[in-house]
Amino acid sequence: MNPPETVSGPSPRGFAAIGVAVALTPLNSTMIAVALPAMARDFQAAPSSVTVWVVTAYLIATIVFQMPAGAVADRMGYGRTLTLGLWLFMAGATSATLAPSLWFVIVGRLLMAAGGALMLPTAMALLRVVVPAERRPRAFGAMGAVMGGAAALGPALGGLIIARASWRVLFLVNLPLAVLSWWLQPRDLTTGVKTRRREHPFDWVGSLLLGSALVLAVLSTRLSAPVAYAAAAAGLLLFLALVVQTRFVSAPVLDFTLFRETPFVAGSLVIALQNLAMYALLVQVPFLFAGGGPSGSRFSAVVMAMTAMMAIMSPVGGRLAERFGSRTTVSVGGLTGTLGVLALVPLSSMARDGVAISSLQVALPLVVVGIGLGLSTGPSQAAALSAIDPERSGMASAAISTLRYMGAIVGTAILGLALSGGGNSLVAQQRALWCFAAAFALSAGAALKLRISR
Repeated sequence: MNPPETVSGPSPRGFAAIGVAVALTPLNSTMIAVALPAMARDFQAAPSSVTVWVVTAYLIATIVFQMPAGAVADRMGYGRTLTLGLWLFMAGATSATLAPSLWFVIVGRLLMAAGGALMLPTAMALLRVVVPAERRPRAFGAMGAVMGGAAALGPALGGLIIARASWRVLFLVNLPLAVLSWWLQPRDLTTGVKTRRREHPFDWVGSLLLGSALVLAVLSTRLSAPVAYAAAAAGLLLFLALVVQTRFVSAPVLDFTLFRETPFVAGSLVIALQNLAMYALLVQVPFLFAGGGPSGSRFSAVVMAMTAMMAIMSPVGGRLAERFGSRTTVSVGGLTGTLGVLALVPLSSMARDGVAISSLQVALPLVVVGIGLGLSTGPSQAAALSAIDPERSGMASAAISTLRYMGAIVGTAILGLALSGGGNSLVAQQRALWCFAAAFALSAGAALKLRISR
């Protein structure tokens, strides 16, 4: 197999183009929440229906599109795929902005999900191909800062827009950002990275099997028994069918030989496990310290301390990995996150005993968690992708992204089980905290298998 063509960058302009593109998906994942009540009023729809179709459908579509998008990127070239993702994202944002009915918003969100699925794995694949191995932790750390910052900014920006204008402006603001990313792309970023996978037929059957398996896996965490068990079993059967099907395809949508590379498996596990804890904590903290009621609003804002610190520390984590190695840096990050989560356990007991808990007391452990996340993000992804040959960078990046989302789904499912017995069940919620601490500790163990290769 011939090596792919590479570019000599990224130039600052190319790096900025990639950064703006990767910010769009996390920004739109978090800022849309504040617009749901206004959408329900305008379209005279039930809030639960709006949430299911605008939020849940977007999440499922994003997960399902990841792996096919990675395969497309390896075939078309990473620069061209990034451009395609931007145009799809703009088409979706335009549809939602001008929507005469809720269905146009839903179609727009699905197009945005498809565009985001093309952009995120492709951007990471570009960094893997064009950045020298010794500088990849820093580059991925910087992108982690961009994504974390965008996710943290989303609710505040969404609230500001809703307070001063229509919910449609939430979608409208994406258009100048997408155009800016497209305009910043240098010509060599668009044409310089190609692979030979396009010589083989696209794996439509594998894409359908994997997408269906992922949909059923997600639904199994949202449904009640026995339907959830049936969905999980059906998803497992489809996944097993995919494993068999890949043996007869020259260019499968998911090449399972990726998982023969120990650093790739280790880096992917770090990302999945830490996202399992992070996304669950974003939801759990307001419930844990204020019962989820009106007084929980100040603790909803406190969770931003975690994402903000993650954004600040991600570039630092990359630089530390270049000096001390990915294995050491990510292990320290995992242990730091473990300590931060464990510090929430006694605070939760104090809160349930009637002791007044200040926002600062809750913010400090979350800051520690954010430090752990920031130290781990860039080095773990750089090490995972560096273990894979350049021609499969899109597929590998898409696999990591899929596992990131699945980790978040598992984490929120664990939290859902804890909350299903009643939001005031301290024992159940503390057990969930111990699960999240264990996830961080396991990520520290997985980090011992990291290395930078090729």
